Amino acid sequence: MLFHSIVFWEFFVVIFALYFFIPQKFKWLFLLLASYFFYGHWKKDYVLLLAFPTLVTYFTARAMVAVRTPRQKKFFFWSGLTVTLGLLFVFKYLQLFWQTFLDLQGYLRHQPMKSALHIVLPIGISFFTFRMVSYLIDVYHQRIPAEKHLGIYALYVSFFPQLLAGPIDRAARLIPQLRAPVYFDWERITSGSRLIVWGLFKKIVIADRLVWFVTQVFRSPQGQDVYLIFAVYFYAFQIYCDFSGYSDIAIGVARILGFESMKNFDFPYFSKSISEFWSRWHISLSSWLRDYLFLPLAYASMRRIKSEKLLAVKAETWGYSVGILLTMLLGGLWHGAGWTFVIWGALYGIYQMVAYASKRLRKKIAKKIGLHHWPRLHSAWSIFITFNLVSFAWIFFRASSFDHAWTYIGHIKLQFPEDSSVHFYYNLILLLFFLVFEYFIKNRDRLVFWQRFPKPVKMAAFAIFCCLLVILAMDYSNEFIYLQF
Repeated sequence: MLFHSIVFWEFFVVIFALYFFIPQKFKWLFLLLASYFFYGHWKKDYVLLLAFPTLVTYFTARAMVAVRTPRQKKFFFWSGLTVTLGLLFVFKYLQLFWQTFLDLQGYLRHQPMKSALHIVLPIGISFFTFRMVSYLIDVYHQRIPAEKHLGIYALYVSFFPQLLAGPIDRAARLIPQLRAPVYFDWERITSGSRLIVWGLFKKIVIADRLVWFVTQVFRSPQGQDVYLIFAVYFYAFQIYCDFSGYSDIAIGVARILGFESMKNFDFPYFSKSISEFWSRWHISLSSWLRDYLFLPLAYASMRRIKSEKLLAVKAETWGYSVGILLTMLLGGLWHGAGWTFVIWGALYGIYQMVAYASKRLRKKIAKKIGLHHWPRLHSAWSIFITFNLVSFAWIFFRASSFDHAWTYIGHIKLQFPEDSSVHFYYNLILLLFFLVFEYFIKNRDRLVFWQRFPKPVKMAAFAIFCCLLVILAMDYSNEFIYLQF
C-alpha cells in the first residue's frame, strides 16, 4: 500500500473511523493488527520476517535484564544483534557480496560469471532493523528499561505510519506514547491533515514531475550538455520532495492517530556546511548514525592513541576522521546494496574530513577577504558551495554503476543542446513555485500578513491548494524512492 494510493487511504479511513471508538486498553492491539495487515499486504511471507526478529529482540532484551553477570548480558546482547543484523545482511547484502566475489573470480579467469542468487529485498527491512538494534543497544547500556509488554514492543517495531521508510523513532520516544491514552483532538487532526496534503504535493506534483526529465537525461547522457547539470539539480529536489513528502505523510498520519513522530527534514538545502546538511537531512537516520556509530567509533579510535598526537596529528582529529569516514561508508551501504552507494557515502566522509581539517584556514581566508563584513553574502556562498557538493554526490547515488557515473560526468558541457526540452523550462518554473511555498512554510509564523487573514480565508486558501494538488498530480503508481532501501 503506497501512501499516495487509493488503497492506502481506504485502509486509513477504516482505521480512523474505528480507532477512537475502541476502548483505550485495546487500542494497541487494534494498531498492531492494522500494522501487520498493512505490512502483509505487500507479501504475506513478509509478516514472518517482521515477527521473528521482533520476538528475538524482545526476549533478548528481557534476558539481558534477568541475567546476573556482565558476561551473560554481553552474550545475549551480541546474540540478539547477530540475528537481527544477520537477517538484514542475508536479505539485503548477501547477493551484492556474492556477485562481487563472482566478478573478481571471473576477472581472474577472464570469463564473466553470473550469480545464481536472486533474493527479493523485503520492503522496510532497513528501517525496522535499525529500530530493533537501537532498542537492544539502549537496553544493554541501561538507557531505557526492557519493555515487558510484548504487544507494545511489537507495535513499536511495526507501527504502520513509520514501518516502511521511517522516521526511525526510538523506543524512549515512541513506547511511552503507545502506552499513553489517546483521545479525539480536532486541532491535532487538522494539523496532521495539512502535513499529509503538503507531503502529497511534494510527491505527486513535484517529485513525480521531475522524474521524467531526470530519467531521460540519466538514461542517455550523450549530447545533453548543460542539461546534465540541471538534471542533477532536479534530482536533488526530486529525492528531497519524494522522501520528505513521504515523511510528512507518515508524521501526519501518526499525528492524526495521536502520536508525535520526530522531525525528519529541516530545509536541508539551506545548509551552510555538509555536517549541517546531515543534521537536517533524514534526521532520524543521521542522528541514529551519530549516536550508535560515529560517537562510539570516534571515542574508540581516540582511546587507542596513547599520546596527544600521532604522526603530528591530534588524537581528536584521528578520532573524528576515522569515525566520520566509517560512519558515512556504512551509511552509504545502508542506503543501497551497491558499490555506488558506498562511494556516495565515502564522498560525504571526505567532505567532512576536509572541512574539519581546514576549519581554521577557511576562517582566515574569509577574514582576509573581508567576508565577515558581509554575513549574508558569506551565508549565501556557503549554501551555494554546500548545495553543489551535495548535488555532485547525488550523481553516484542515482547512477546505476561506476561507468554510468563517469560517463555522465564526462559528457557535461556548459552549453545548451540543440533540441530544447519543454519539460526543462516547465520544471524550472515548478521548482520556483515550490521554493516560494517552502519559504512560506518555513517562515509562516513570522509572516504578519498571513496571521492577519481570518480563518475562513485560510480555509479557502487550503481548499484551493488541494484543488491544485488534484489538477497537477502525476502518475500515482510511482513508488517512493526510499522504499527500495
